[in-house]
Amino acid sequence: MIRRRKHSRFTPFTALSKHRQRDAFVQLRWKILGDAPTYGGLFTSDLVLDEPGRPDIYRQWFDFMFLGLDGRSVWNASIITGNLQFWDRVQNLAAERTNARLSKTELEEEFRWQFSPAFHVGRQKYFRVTRPEPSRHAALEGLTVREYEERTASEILRDTPPEIHETFRLDRSYRYGIGLEIVVASPTIDRTVIEDAIRRFRELGETDWQNPNPIPRDHLPLQTEADAMAATGPYMPPG
Repeated sequence: MIRRRKHSRFTPFTALSKHRQRDAFVQLRWKILGDAPTYGGLFTSDLVLDEPGRPDIYRQWFDFMFLGLDGRSVWNASIITGNLQFWDRVQNLAAERTNARLSKTELEEEFRWQFSPAFHVGRQKYFRVTRPEPSRHAALEGLTVREYEERTASEILRDTPPEIHETFRLDRSYRYGIGLEIVVASPTIDRTVIEDAIRRFRELGETDWQNPNPIPRDHLPLQTEADAMAATGPYMPPG
């Protein structure tokens, strides 16, 4: 998932004067109004939404912006499905368990980038960056790191799947607007899902929130993300 406009050396939006926040609010309001034929009038984005023919697995997240109810807040939001959050958690757990079986030296060798001369332009030398060939490790039962991770991910998904909750999480360190990370119990992201999330966020008082009840297990994937991607195949957007 992509995070936008979040850096370390700047004045966060929440630390700006009310006048500057209001200016940003008004500018975004005009942009949302102008983009209403595309996004419906409640939010706007730099991304393409509801692209015809896009497989469901490529409709798991979206970045967008919408207005706060106080007349000066701008919400800089990322929304993801419970499916994507589930896959991320499973893969992170699998990576942690895999790495824990390897020594520090093995890990350094596994993830070391290799540089080799590629070509020259005048005095400027350019290098080709490559990853070393995957090694098979005795500690991983003769498997490569990727193979062991995928096997472990399948085991976690089957035997100890993590709980996933619908959430709204605020991040006030953003340069533009207030960061908002949303997890929804929907298999895909479309305009209706985003509009429903905005309305729910406002009804809750525009604050951090987590649903006390996890998303039902039968509403989450039964295969790993890698298996789902392999079954779907690559996707090339039109144009």
